[in-house]
Amino acid sequence: MTPPCVVFPASELRLHVQADIKGKKRKVDGGGNVDLSKCALQVMTQWRCFVENPGARDSPVGCWPIQRLFRQCQDKRGRFTVETTAWEQLSATAQPGSEQVVPESPPGHGVGENRGSGQRTYHEWSQAWEDER
Repeated sequence: MTPPCVVFPASELRLHVQADIKGKKRKVDGGGNVDLSKCALQVMTQWRCFVENPGARDSPVGCWPIQRLFRQCQDKRGRFTVETTAWEQLSATAQPGSEQVVPESPPGHGVGENRGSGQRTYHEWSQAWEDER
């Protein structure tokens, strides 16, 4: 069984990445902090697929890509990987003129939105994508 995951906003990722899974500070060359922007960017495409009519043997299958972004960083114990999908999108919007390329997500999926009230809302990937075509 995997350990429980701590949930936190993407804006706090830079803080949380400083500690390993046991809560100990990561040791990097030079004694500084882990800088996510200097870690290698990796992209993975996952596919979410649904059978349109599960009762029919020859029913078509609809699939949608989900782009996920990761950073591979190095500390004194070796390489570690951090999912940065939401953080990359926050970083790109926070830095006008940034050259970072962030794949677009489907509207309202997996990205925090600020709806003018000053309060950020977070969305999860829909479990019913077949209804959203």
